[in-house]
Amino acid sequence: MKRSIGIALVLAAAALSVSVGLAGEPAAKGDQTARIAKLCKELGETEYGSQGACEQLIQIGSPAVPALIEALKDHRPQARWWAVAALCNLAPEEGYPAVVKVLESDPNPLVRSTAVYYLRHYRNKAKKDIWPEVEKALADKDPEVGRWALRLMVEEGYPEVDKRLREILAGGSSALRSYALSHIRDMGDKGKAYMPLVRQLLSAEEPRIRYDAVATVVALMDSGQLDFLRETFRKDKDPAVKECALRCITVIPTPPVECFELFVEGMQSGDEKVRDTAHKLVVKAFKQYFGFGAKLPLPMREAALRKWQDWYAQNRAKLEWHPDLRKFLPQGTREKAPGKGKDDAKE
Repeated sequence: MKRSIGIALVLAAAALSVSVGLAGEPAAKGDQTARIAKLCKELGETEYGSQGACEQLIQIGSPAVPALIEALKDHRPQARWWAVAALCNLAPEEGYPAVVKVLESDPNPLVRSTAVYYLRHYRNKAKKDIWPEVEKALADKDPEVGRWALRLMVEEGYPEVDKRLREILAGGSSALRSYALSHIRDMGDKGKAYMPLVRQLLSAEEPRIRYDAVATVVALMDSGQLDFLRETFRKDKDPAVKECALRCITVIPTPPVECFELFVEGMQSGDEKVRDTAHKLVVKAFKQYFGFGAKLPLPMREAALRKWQDWYAQNRAKLEWHPDLRKFLPQGTREKAPGKGKDDAKE
């Protein structure tokens, strides 16, 4: 969690500082050296103070470069990752070897992650061939560093990205596969070219990989999603993967009404968390409440399930999906939009 928060802060700071840094406001000559030293010290202090210091150092520009290079040796990891973010934003020629050294030898994976991701500025501003260094980072001993290297490859259009994605799906770390699958989900129809490799991951040993593979398969399918999810729910023994199968029903563009039956299967699970997830999803999709609770004793759960099933049997034929509401309603019972009254209806 701490690592994710740190990366998020660096991403936010860099996004802000690119526009601020281009302004290039000159600082007063007399106190510039002292100001730079003070700001470099602040890089390792409070998180939001560090962000502000990073932005101001980018505003100062080239006069801050020597101090930023020196700050890469600071004993505080936080100071080093903000320093490398600022240095890469400025992209000075003399700073590149120092950034590469960070990638090769900094002991903190968050600092190395920041360094590899912000090599993009050296590519775009200084026209550096960064890919040999990014390739090395992809194989970093910490998979989080590799994940950010892969993200850079994807976002910057690395020519070998298709090959790397296939290699990762075939045998990469869990973290790399997770990001690769996330990217493939976002590719739309182009992602279908990876479907055979993705389907192989449905039988991977790690539940986390199977979880991501299930979500990716559903995102790429044009039809038959519910049958696939039903099979997954029944076949996979891991509760988290079962939850994923249930949650993925909600991303089917037009789910069939029979999805109710899979939610009911989930409510009958021996795992409390799976039961709770299934109940929340069925309530959201069908807007009914029959006193079910995942923690209730079995007889009480069974009684509530019978009420659900009776309601479904009576209403199934007239239930219709409303994509804007993302729920099923009996025909003719469409809710009025908020604020609509009789006068509005006449218009």
